[in-house]
Amino acid sequence: MDQLLAVEKFLDTLRGFYKRRGYTEVVTPHLLPYPNLDENVFPIPCGVEDISFQRRTFYLHTSPEYAMKKLLARYRRDIFQICHVFRNREAGPLNDFEFLMLEYYKIGVDYNYLMDEIGILLKELFGERITYRGREIKNEPLKVSLKEAYRTHLGLDLELLLEDVNSFKKQLEERVIHFDPREDAETLFWRTYVELEKHLGWERPTFVYGFPERFGALARCQNGWCERFELYMFGIELANGYTEIKDPKEVERRLLKVAKELNLPLDEGFVEIHKELPPLYAGVSLGLDRLMMIKLGLSSIRELYFHSF
Repeated sequence: MDQLLAVEKFLDTLRGFYKRRGYTEVVTPHLLPYPNLDENVFPIPCGVEDISFQRRTFYLHTSPEYAMKKLLARYRRDIFQICHVFRNREAGPLNDFEFLMLEYYKIGVDYNYLMDEIGILLKELFGERITYRGREIKNEPLKVSLKEAYRTHLGLDLELLLEDVNSFKKQLEERVIHFDPREDAETLFWRTYVELEKHLGWERPTFVYGFPERFGALARCQNGWCERFELYMFGIELANGYTEIKDPKEVERRLLKVAKELNLPLDEGFVEIHKELPPLYAGVSLGLDRLMMIKLGLSSIRELYFHSF
């Protein structure tokens, strides 16, 4: 089967999977008056002019999250979308300024349901074994807490990072992990998390769950830890999901912090719709270019598209 037909079959399988499970496929705008706010994701601004030549700044969405949650508040049904998203400051074989994403939301469940459901999807896409560029893993997803993953693969106590950053730095010295002594807890987390990613998903697809609150995005948190997960195969991040928070004041607090750090405007309408959202629901985004890259045995997501040929 040639690559075009393989990609078509892959996308047909995805759509069929979610429609059979009761999800409604939706379409939302790519160009929005407000950016998605995430301290590690950078939107691409676009200058536009209305009919009177008045110039305004819009943003290509980095995720359909905001628009989909507005639909979810209005229609109260399980929804999914396959769309292109756009992000600045991206480079490398696994990243591009534009890539294909699956995003979906399920009402009445928490993030554990989504991990189980993605495990079922992986079986439908890959069968019992997953092979990628000479490596083969058993297609039986593993769930491991982030704290446990830090201990197992890096020999680090993640809780120390939150309680006593100097003790955490001593751990890094003992494990001969390079860092700048002036770095704060947030920088040290991302530095060590990048190291952790290299170890994940080499025997089975691996969900790491339970992120510190300051790295929880819009996930529901308890006792300083959030109901958020990421999925890895062959050291590659594929999905990011969480049990969503409902409180508009908490959403505003978290987003205002990011808006201030990145000097970007806040979509007040997005904050407000949290009053109408279901009391319990969960959502996930899945990078389809990376998943198709693994399925087709490619070395870069760019090999999926014309500019690689």
